[in-house]
Amino acid sequence: MQIHARYNTAARLLLPAMLFGYALVANVDIRHQLAGALSKLPANLDQLSHGLIGTTLETVYKSELPHREFAVELVGAARYILFGEGRRGVVVGKGGWLFSEEEFRGAANADTGIETGVREISKVADTLRSHGIRLIIVPLPAKSDIYRENLADDRYASIAEHRYLDFVHSLSLAKIDAVDTRGALLVAKTSEPVFLKTDTHWTPAGAKAVAGAVAAFSGIVTQSHFALKDEPKRTVEGDLVKFVTGERLAPSIGLGHEVVAPQTASRDEAGPLTDILGESDRFPVALVGTSYSANDTWSFSSYLEAALGVDVLNVAEVGRGPVVPMRNFLAANSQLEGQSTVLWEFPVRYLTEPRLWDAPASAVRE
Repeated sequence: MQIHARYNTAARLLLPAMLFGYALVANVDIRHQLAGALSKLPANLDQLSHGLIGTTLETVYKSELPHREFAVELVGAARYILFGEGRRGVVVGKGGWLFSEEEFRGAANADTGIETGVREISKVADTLRSHGIRLIIVPLPAKSDIYRENLADDRYASIAEHRYLDFVHSLSLAKIDAVDTRGALLVAKTSEPVFLKTDTHWTPAGAKAVAGAVAAFSGIVTQSHFALKDEPKRTVEGDLVKFVTGERLAPSIGLGHEVVAPQTASRDEAGPLTDILGESDRFPVALVGTSYSANDTWSFSSYLEAALGVDVLNVAEVGRGPVVPMRNFLAANSQLEGQSTVLWEFPVRYLTEPRLWDAPASAVRE
């Protein structure tokens, strides 16, 4: 035990030593460029604006150290191998599983964000109801909840589970329909992976399972039959890998790309109602949400069309979170014509985002 502890301590000291050694050699290599840039700064200290020296040095390093990025990636890979750690933004699990740190935000309180969330969702439901439209929430549980067995400490997964269950229960008390996606994903994972190991998102299999749950819950009347077609397989570079190392080194430490098999849906034959009533009524169901819905790699809207038997208008957006796309949808009054149901795909982890309902226009990581 003592030998292991000494090895661990020595290894932790080795990483900063590597960085220091790299910095020393790098600065010697570009000493002339540094001296030239600094010589152009004002000689009078009073004329040096705040941050001018730092900006000057940053410019030199960016232009003269093209290998600096690789050095950071190398240290990140070493830290992952030696200690099973990544940078801020990721929680490293077992067997190459990575989890977004966002899922662990507000972990001390499972109720975080639920009251505000339900209140704001109720406002949206009232707005849609005034147009004769039914809102169905499609809450997505945390990846750390579904794959808790791959966490070093599953206490956080229990909190995520309770947050999901409390959220769905609170929606029910507010008389807002919500699909039990968690149950569907837990059943489906026994056959196929429903989340990617190194990415925040679900797999097509996970999306298909949830689409089936939506169809079973919604009671939407089928209008047509949709056939699913296999599309070429795609490789996915996990969006969480960058918090550990870069693409060049990721495969060598077991964090290589993953392969998914997307599908698309097409109607076997046109439904009579859609032909007669025209374009505005071709989409009785609208899908609003995040990149889980917007990215066709996961095939969620196609699976919904196949499961529901109706055309789905997909207005989900990548990188905007769940709130901005809904507000954009409501602002486009023309999109409210012809819909009878709106599905709002809503990852539960967003409830802990402090400024979620401020709906900033800037992109957020999904």
